[in-house]
Amino acid sequence: MECVVTGARGFVGRGLLSVLTAAGHGGTATSRHPPTDLSLPPGWQGRTRGEMLAAAPHPRPAAIIHLEVEQRVLAPTPADPDACDRVNVAGTRAWLEWGAEYGVRRFVFVSSISAIVPGSSGSPSERRLETGATYGGSKARAEAEVRSWVEADAGRRGVILRPAPVYGPGPGTNFAALARRVIAGRPAFVGPGTSPRSVVSRRNLAAAIAFALDAPGAGCTVFEVSDPATTSVAGLAGMIAEISGAPPPRSIPPALARLAAPIADGLGRLIGRGLPLSSAWLAGLALASDFPADRLVAEGFVHPQSTREGLAEMLDWLAREARGPGAETVRRG
Repeated sequence: MECVVTGARGFVGRGLLSVLTAAGHGGTATSRHPPTDLSLPPGWQGRTRGEMLAAAPHPRPAAIIHLEVEQRVLAPTPADPDACDRVNVAGTRAWLEWGAEYGVRRFVFVSSISAIVPGSSGSPSERRLETGATYGGSKARAEAEVRSWVEADAGRRGVILRPAPVYGPGPGTNFAALARRVIAGRPAFVGPGTSPRSVVSRRNLAAAIAFALDAPGAGCTVFEVSDPATTSVAGLAGMIAEISGAPPPRSIPPALARLAAPIADGLGRLIGRGLPLSSAWLAGLALASDFPADRLVAEGFVHPQSTREGLAEMLDWLAREARGPGAETVRRG
């Protein structure tokens, strides 16, 4: 299938093209900046977002896979106060309009678990969505754009994927900081760390995107995407310790964390970026985050990787990075 992949230079995009190629797909990889440093598999060409949106495509794609995203703006300016909405909502709308103009009938949108109100229940399509001026709110509003596009034409197919936090090899991975703390023997989480936490390896997410691309029929479907089994922060830290040969992971006493969080909040405001031990982070730890990929599996999806295998792949990359000039060596067993 001829596809357009937006945001192809990002963390997810860099792991997706080879999976799509193996499934028999090709097309155009786009990004907001020239994709000169992106190694493209056979059957793919690279173009900037602006070049692609400004002209008729040749050949015309059958599908758009939309990864392009803005996750956070640390210091918004009066001239650009809403970068998340500008990229995540208006940017999604631009690709939907472009697809409508050139007869694209299939749109796979990679949203986020952050689009869901914490603690909301029900099936993926029934969960309450965020509405605020946040990253999650912007992804929820982008989902609404996809639904409207599908509803405007009975022959269109939209698939919305909400991945849990994504980890894997390469810059931009989640849990790299957690892994480094575990490997160094530093406290890695707060309290028992046993609240359920869904996560997804980049390889599993890429496979889910390829699966969604081939989903039959018309209409709009929502899937949540996570690894085969839900774990916890303590479980993740334990697997990292076992794989890397590090000592058993340590935790921070909750009382100490509550005392330190306001200090971290103040320092974060002072330097213009968030610090790990913040009040928001502590509040998030108290919430269960269990989003199994049951609906995706019921449709026939098979995970190519376990969480342990995904973490091992990430740790291999971290070890190679740590062996660079002047870097601290990562201990592995």
